[in-house]
Amino acid sequence: MLDKRSGSRLANLWDDAKAKGLSDPELLVYRSNTLGSDKRVTNYGGGNTSSKVWQKDPLTGEDVEVLWVKGSGGDSASIKLDGFATLYMDKLRALKGLYRGLAHEDEMVGYLPHCTFNLNPRAASIDTPLHAFVPRPCVDHMHPDA
Repeated sequence: MLDKRSGSRLANLWDDAKAKGLSDPELLVYRSNTLGSDKRVTNYGGGNTSSKVWQKDPLTGEDVEVLWVKGSGGDSASIKLDGFATLYMDKLRALKGLYRGLAHEDEMVGYLPHCTFNLNPRAASIDTPLHAFVPRPCVDHMHPDA
């Protein structure tokens, strides 16, 4: 990406040594902080990052797929683990059956708390369905100011 103001390219800030050995949620924090550290990439509070992670269900002990997604209003540059909402992927997938079309999209936000994993109080982002339904383990989208 070319910075038109200075003519310089964005630096690759990723450090494999820092990333090595991190758990999936910790890697999400590192990725988020790295993306958020350059305001040419995103504005304060803008954009979202997510990872789909397998974790033990606190009630059943079974492995379940959990979406970790940046909580509503959080800042990518400074976010920590507690800044992410955690939601059961199977429950998020079930929301597709409740979806009534574009005219009713806002009502879907009210269903997100019913998908919460491990009683996490962090409010999920309005963009949570995007992160849930893109068939990739990690989804990042930023909101740069042009």
